[in-house]
Amino acid sequence: MDEVRWGIIGCGDVAEHKGGPALYNVPHSRLVAVMSRRAHRAEDFARRHNAERYYTAVDDLLADDEVNAVYVATPPNVHADLTERAARAGKHVLCEKPMAMTVAECRRMIETCRDCGVQLIIAYYRRFFPVVVKMKEAVEAGRIGRVLRARTAVANYYSPRADGERAWLTQQGTAGGGFLTDVATHRLDLLALFLGTARTVAAFVETQHFDFDVDDASSLAVRFENGAHATGSFNWNVDASVDEFEVWGTKGRLFARNLGAGDLDIVVGNEVAHHHLPAPSITHLGLVDHFVQCLRAGTPNALPGEAGMQATRMTEAAYQSAREGRVVRAD
Repeated sequence: MDEVRWGIIGCGDVAEHKGGPALYNVPHSRLVAVMSRRAHRAEDFARRHNAERYYTAVDDLLADDEVNAVYVATPPNVHADLTERAARAGKHVLCEKPMAMTVAECRRMIETCRDCGVQLIIAYYRRFFPVVVKMKEAVEAGRIGRVLRARTAVANYYSPRADGERAWLTQQGTAGGGFLTDVATHRLDLLALFLGTARTVAAFVETQHFDFDVDDASSLAVRFENGAHATGSFNWNVDASVDEFEVWGTKGRLFARNLGAGDLDIVVGNEVAHHHLPAPSITHLGLVDHFVQCLRAGTPNALPGEAGMQATRMTEAAYQSAREGRVVRAD
């Protein structure tokens, strides 16, 4: 494949500011078409992002022979259906996070893409942030020894958009959950990156403050197949910005005091190395560049459905643990 030619399904906030611009800001990648059920939105998005055409029906975009890859930039409740339809149309798929509403849906997406011979990648773009790449390199080089534990904490205060653009985030049937499924899954994906496959989860998942039908607070304890432990606290009800990610090993630790800003301390013995590795201005840039390179070379990508599903395995187990008041398997 010489060039990846994209179609976008969904012209909302994430396509506008994060994923969409990345599609035409990496080499050998071009935005061909966009789709929204609202014609005025599709036309406006196409004009501002220099897409060549727009559609108001999914099937019309999927029938476009020039499009060879699709970015599913919709709420989670339709990720599985749209991914499968794109795969059956012979298009490679970049799917937004969380991957799907359930683990069963994730597995169906993986099987369909495999059967149709197309690649699937999930938009956990933080894996490609310079600070996370630095942390992974330090672990692989053995700088902190054997990894035994990780900790993540994220907090902010939910504030609805005046235009109602992302109101679906607090609707259970559309989002699948609250802060745990929306923001926390990015950090659960990083836990999987550093610790591997989760085996058991114990959790409290609650709506402590807001009048939502989704969670605004959760606390998780996770045990991984390799014996490592992790804890996570995620709050949508704290009027203070927290974004911490920490990995502990037998020889030291990695502490991202502000993961988004790229502030990292590598602590080995009495020595502390400080790093400032900010994220790209377009959050999906590294992810899209990686996927484009893989598609052009015909090589597997680093974040296929099997990897992207790991965060959903943890969230699904967390909700079950909270409902039943027990430790559950992350199957």
